[in-house]
Amino acid sequence: KLTETTLSHDLAVVRHLLFWALDEGLIAFNPLTRLRLSRSRKRRRPILSWAEEQSLLAHAAPHLKPIIIAALDTGLRRGELLSLLWEDVDLCRNLLSVSHSKTAGGEQREVPLTDRMRCMLAVSQKPSGLVLTFKDRPISRIKTAWKAALRRSEIRPLRFHDLRHCFATRLLELGVIADVRKALMGHSLGDDPHALYSHVELPTKRKAIETL
Repeated sequence: KLTETTLSHDLAVVRHLLFWALDEGLIAFNPLTRLRLSRSRKRRRPILSWAEEQSLLAHAAPHLKPIIIAALDTGLRRGELLSLLWEDVDLCRNLLSVSHSKTAGGEQREVPLTDRMRCMLAVSQKPSGLVLTFKDRPISRIKTAWKAALRRSEIRPLRFHDLRHCFATRLLELGVIADVRKALMGHSLGDDPHALYSHVELPTKRKAIETL
């Protein structure tokens, strides 16, 4: 007989695999997105220090470095980053439009750019096509490059997804409220269409990003 904890863990694994499949474009949506699981003890996720971030960037492959910066400065998911188009980048308004979302409703959102992110994009700006590429070709996997960067930088074990968590935690520590963080990160609204963060306006988002 399975315990509630074991069942919850197994369902969490399946849901994680479905999220991966969604990021890879293998499925259109994750049917377990809104599945409520029993709560378990939260594991403390690693947060990059400034020194660790600089070491990671210094040892990352040329095509991986901008992906890391984008993850840290926008909080976008890996699939969202690798699907980002130049048509979604507005350097005049200092804004990024995220249309490839893995949330159930596929909500589109706008994310203001940090100065670092804007400078990086301005240098490599193109009229169209994918923003993050390897020798002008689409990137489908970063696992090998990511592991190599971790090994060379000699920092603690880290998942690429932890960069998104790092973005959220830095905003939290800088006093940005939960509704604004959720709006920036594209968290699903679930069954509540009146959630506060569904109405977070752009100037508020800009102010939050400026804190970074």
